[in-house]
Amino acid sequence: MAPPAVFRQPEVFFIMKIAAFLIFLLIFLSCAPQKEIATHIQPSPEIQHQPLIRQGPVLQAKKYKTSLKCEEDTKINFNRSGIDVLPFARPVFFDIDNDGKQELIIGSKDGYLRLYRNTSLNNAAAWSLEEKYFDGIKAGAFSSPAIGDIDNDGKPEVLLGTGGFSSYSGKVVFYRNSGTLSDPLWIKVGKPEIKVGNDATPALFDMNKDGKLDLIIGNSNGNLFLFRNRSKRNRISFVKDPVFFKDIELGIYVVPAVTSAGSRIVLIAGNSMGNLYILEKSNGRNSSWNKTVLNISFDSFAAPAFVENGSSNAKDIVISEGNGRFYYFKNKNNNYREWEESPDFFSERIFPGPSCTPSTSEINGKSFMVVGNINGEIKLYEQNRSSTGLLWTERPGFFKNIRLLGFSRGVLTEWHGKNLLITGQQDGILKAFLNSGSMEKPIWVEQKQFFGGLPKILHASPAVFDIDGDGRWELIVGDVDGYISGFHYKVLKNGMPAWEKINSGFEKVKVNRYATPTLFKDLNNIYLLAGQQDGRITAFIAEIGGSDFPVFYREDYLQGIHVNDHSSPSVYEKNGLIAMSVGDYNGNLRHFTCKKDLREIKGN
Repeated sequence: MAPPAVFRQPEVFFIMKIAAFLIFLLIFLSCAPQKEIATHIQPSPEIQHQPLIRQGPVLQAKKYKTSLKCEEDTKINFNRSGIDVLPFARPVFFDIDNDGKQELIIGSKDGYLRLYRNTSLNNAAAWSLEEKYFDGIKAGAFSSPAIGDIDNDGKPEVLLGTGGFSSYSGKVVFYRNSGTLSDPLWIKVGKPEIKVGNDATPALFDMNKDGKLDLIIGNSNGNLFLFRNRSKRNRISFVKDPVFFKDIELGIYVVPAVTSAGSRIVLIAGNSMGNLYILEKSNGRNSSWNKTVLNISFDSFAAPAFVENGSSNAKDIVISEGNGRFYYFKNKNNNYREWEESPDFFSERIFPGPSCTPSTSEINGKSFMVVGNINGEIKLYEQNRSSTGLLWTERPGFFKNIRLLGFSRGVLTEWHGKNLLITGQQDGILKAFLNSGSMEKPIWVEQKQFFGGLPKILHASPAVFDIDGDGRWELIVGDVDGYISGFHYKVLKNGMPAWEKINSGFEKVKVNRYATPTLFKDLNNIYLLAGQQDGRITAFIAEIGGSDFPVFYREDYLQGIHVNDHSSPSVYEKNGLIAMSVGDYNGNLRHFTCKKDLREIKGN
């Protein structure tokens, strides 16, 4: 369940929010996967890192015919709401097929539009994505939709605001439906050409009650613009009103939503600092705006959207944050100034954070999942099969005081009978934390000598697994270049491990950058699955039984599993059931249940 929004006066926390905004902007606007920068930080004196020496080119693998046949069951594990985590989500509610129910339409950082239908039952909000409804509509980046019948032809048009760092940013693009409401065919309209600087965020509302929807647009400088609708049938036309929003300042990256309350026009706008403002104006060209700060605010990039609540007198509001969270607020007293959060409306959705990296393990008969993210956070989730809600729930504060650099991954294992957390991060430093408490009341103490002598492995993504069956787990680490390395250990007199690189076994293992390994075995084989930058997962297989250390051979990509960049899988096999959790760059967790099917192609 999403935590409640914070109620406070924005001025008191201005400095703190400036810092949070700058961090958020750095993460999402500058950290595209292909441009990630690994910051080199000198290790502490206790740990002497040596350069990682490669073993030469990837060799030709044996040929296998194999597949993991996987069925997705994300809904019961991680996301009953049905809505993906979408960075910089820009929502709008509209009954686009005229069936009496408002659909949720979302634009986001990737430039696409998505249509979600409300499939709620028994007051538990649920949404179903309708694939391909908006095929043919796309902004270069940061799509921001507005929808309405602007030319009164009986079918709604789609207006798409555009953003990003390009000459295309700041335009509003018009699309007409040349098909039907149930089977649309979206055609881009060449004119009018409307541009408002950078990062256009449009909304539609009949501002002068002439029966035509006018166009209100925000931009990255915090300005608002009004374009009055002069359209006639089959001809779309808007004329700019230069004085309607004169001298209105709302903060940078403003996103407006507009409705009416009796004779008043009500405009609520969010900005990049997470603040929300309400503008009210009596109908009439010469009336002035009354601007007030609302007493609800968020961490960053607040984008409001009005939603019908069954009352003809007022509307409720949904706010999205830059990280993809949604919050629903009921309109108390129908005055648009007092709001009460309804946390159940967008609940039943896990938010581990961007670029999330799950790792599952079993401790004392219970299943746990450690999840790192782009911010260096480490979170713990526990499986509860008796729950009527999601099967995985967070245990807040379990790893309190453990904060890592960006792109963290954590793995829970054991060391001398105690819980051990092994972590990797962007700068290549591996760390170990020993739990001197219990799973109910953990006390984490860093073991600074634990990984002494290991090489620095940029974007280190660790896993542990007993590959050779000697009763001790090996350390397996993926890196930024797509390689995976393995390490043995011997226990020294001081109780710390001495590490030695495994020189055979992983020479044939290589994926397309940002390798994230996970392993499981059956009676005959060990399976290594590796996530990579493009969102696919590659399978490698090693036979069990020889006197030498098992050697992994490439099989193929897992069919039917392709997430949104930086796939990070974690697989757990128990009693023939293979459960796989996969994180992605946006912060979605997906879950699959799989079965094995393997045979070697003879004569090759």
